Amino acid sequence: MWYWIVMILLIGGSIALLAKTYININNPEPEDDMPREGRRRRRREVDDEYGDGDEPDVQQVRRRKSGDAAQQEDAGARTRKKRRQWKIILENIDSWEKYTFIFYKNVGIGRGKDGSRYEQYLMIRDDGRISKKHCVIVSRGDKLYLRDENSRNGTYLNGTRVEEPIIIQKDDIIGVGGTRLEVQRIMRESDQ
Repeated sequence: MWYWIVMILLIGGSIALLAKTYININNPEPEDDMPREGRRRRRREVDDEYGDGDEPDVQQVRRRKSGDAAQQEDAGARTRKKRRQWKIILENIDSWEKYTFIFYKNVGIGRGKDGSRYEQYLMIRDDGRISKKHCVIVSRGDKLYLRDENSRNGTYLNGTRVEEPIIIQKDDIIGVGGTRLEVQRIMRESDQ
């Protein structure tokens, strides 16, 4: 009797887990279904979590300053443009592994363990044709560029060797060594 109860629970749990995985694969960004206020709140949480600390919060400036100095600082804070974050999702075409990066400046790709030179770093160990510092995705203005880092076997974008920084966009294929990474999504934090 206990055997059948345990088996039913195990089978039911397995079905629920498979259903959840299927839903997550078919709808990877549930944030998009959030109401507008929920997205704003999430964006603020992401800012708090990934903020670089370069620009002080206007509210903090007001609390610290008083009188005319506070008014001048507030006017300067309003005219200063806030840096916006990028979010890029890459998928290894062969293994189906997905990699998500939230960054301001760059994402390095390579085989080496030390990615401290980059803001975010994708380490691919199982491909011996990848250099330690193979290539980098760099933000400039309102676009993302792919740049080769003098790799031994070269970096390819849609089958063409990258000789100088080149713009990347959704559905592009980045070739590093024997690994192919598809650009699934590129998103930019909107102005607030």
